[in-house]
Amino acid sequence: MNRNIVYIICLLLIQTVVSAQGTKPTNVYRVTVTSRYVLDDGERTSEFYAVNQEISDSLGRMHTEIDYDWETRYPGNYRWHFFDSMLLVRTEYYVDETLDRRVVLEYDADTLVVAERHYGLQNADTVLFKTLEYSRDAGGLPVRVVASNDAGRRLYRSRSVFDDHGTEVRRRVTGRRGDPEDGIRRLDREAEYDSSGLMVKESVRLRMADRRRLEYTMTYQYDEEGNMTGVAEYDDEGNLVSRTEYVWDPRRNRLQRIITYDNYGNMVRYLAKRYEIYRTPDRRQRIIDY
Repeated sequence: MNRNIVYIICLLLIQTVVSAQGTKPTNVYRVTVTSRYVLDDGERTSEFYAVNQEISDSLGRMHTEIDYDWETRYPGNYRWHFFDSMLLVRTEYYVDETLDRRVVLEYDADTLVVAERHYGLQNADTVLFKTLEYSRDAGGLPVRVVASNDAGRRLYRSRSVFDDHGTEVRRRVTGRRGDPEDGIRRLDREAEYDSSGLMVKESVRLRMADRRRLEYTMTYQYDEEGNMTGVAEYDDEGNLVSRTEYVWDPRRNRLQRIITYDNYGNMVRYLAKRYEIYRTPDRRQRIIDY
């Protein structure tokens, strides 16, 4: 299956999925294409290839994400998102064009997620293998997560503490029958904010499920619109690891480029964003929405 066929199937799936929902979009799709430029001796060349596409309907619901392999250029991995009105209710993850897992979300009356049900393939059947149940504080933050297997037996329990800005500053995971999706079993974060409440620095210490211990510091810069314009990462000894620039279109306040440098100032990655509009699923009416 070539990349164009995958793309058209994704657009047709969107049309099928949203037609049964209460709020119907118009027959217009917005596509954000992220391309990566080929570098030569630390300099950007004119050669580039797509590495990701995000497809949204006219209501702004992103239904499809497609990842292109950098070596083969093939779009074998993608994610399909399903909505009930404006609420995301299910995501299907495909790896090498095969369904890998399905995550179904459940909400309370305040439209906060109270449970995630994870399904996987077993002998061509889709079976439940894990459930995450969330307990939230008065502000709606998930302070407790309990993961159970298909028989209801507890895999692990996670407890978190958040600061006044809603940032998770402490997490402890107990139980050894399973690990969190991000592999973090212990987290400690010290965060600093500017007068606008934007995080300008964070120092993080992690203990991972594979027993690795990680420690790093990140600093952040913003423009007058509150858009992130720069990120720098430092190791546990304060040495610069990498630096990333985010370039925004001042007319549309939209992200244009993401450029990453190593600790010596050498460019190691150059990503560019392109915004497109398609009037029909067959891709015959493309508008480049600069």
